[in-house]
Amino acid sequence: MLKRMALLSAAIAALFAAPAAVNAEERPAETYGMVVFLKGSEFFNWAYAGMIDAAKAIGPHVKTELHGPAEWDATLEARAIEQLVAKKVDGIIVTAGEANTLVPAINRAIRARIPVITFDSDAPASNRLCFVGTNNYQAGYEAGKAMGEWLGADARIGICTFPGPDHLKKRQDGFEAGLAEAAPGAKIVAVVNDEGDVAKAETQLTAMLQANKEINGIFGAHGNPGPGAAAAVRSLGLQGQVDIMAFDFGGPVIELIEKGEIRGTVGQNPYLMGYMSMFLAYAARHPTEVPSMFKDFGHIPTAGIDTGVRILDKETSAIYKNPPRF
Repeated sequence: MLKRMALLSAAIAALFAAPAAVNAEERPAETYGMVVFLKGSEFFNWAYAGMIDAAKAIGPHVKTELHGPAEWDATLEARAIEQLVAKKVDGIIVTAGEANTLVPAINRAIRARIPVITFDSDAPASNRLCFVGTNNYQAGYEAGKAMGEWLGADARIGICTFPGPDHLKKRQDGFEAGLAEAAPGAKIVAVVNDEGDVAKAETQLTAMLQANKEINGIFGAHGNPGPGAAAAVRSLGLQGQVDIMAFDFGGPVIELIEKGEIRGTVGQNPYLMGYMSMFLAYAARHPTEVPSMFKDFGHIPTAGIDTGVRILDKETSAIYKNPPRF
């Protein structure tokens, strides 16, 4: 799967890069913005690195910008989109911190004929053109399947997540399905709300473990609960008794995997999300003589692109130890 995606990426890069190299000086400058709900996070830095590399492959006339709040706030994200619309940028790539909050801003961009590609977390009720990212239900399913294989029918799981984002709900639903299939008899004992914060995840998980002595596994549905779960397990002296499945491969998660405090993590491909999204935004910005499925925009897939996941452990997580910084 990853090999096929790499070949597809190379083919698309070649398609865009060839004319750009010939006519770079003749082409007017274009600006594309990426909007994230947690600026500075390692995950989104990987995505922006992919966007930058795709822009370079298209040509030197393509410039990129990174926008968004430093704290998880979809309202501020919406404001960032509106500012990019006011600047009349050529395209917007955005990950939705909340499924519905960004809909008016995204739709305003589309009405202004600015292509919008969502990645990582979708806003499916909006008029965005395409979604690039993880099949979040499948990602949760793979995590649940792995934990079921680790713990068997005796699995008693606590889940750490928070309500709102569409992708987190899909991950939880997939997790429950994967766990049930891999380990009939396994149970979800508790679900706690971490509000998207590591410290709150630790507090909530500590209380959960104290109230539910039978829990022997924790699933964190996004990047923050993993370190919070490890801290909670450590503070209660439960190392070796509670297995943790984290999400993503931020530095703290990789370090805790190496120490043996986190058993595994769901590895997405944020670099490929940014890379493919940039190509799609550019293609949408440049209609051909052949009408596309989208009025006013060029040819891009209507079904979206799944960038895949794999479960990472000590053996496979080391390559992500040096994330880009912006």
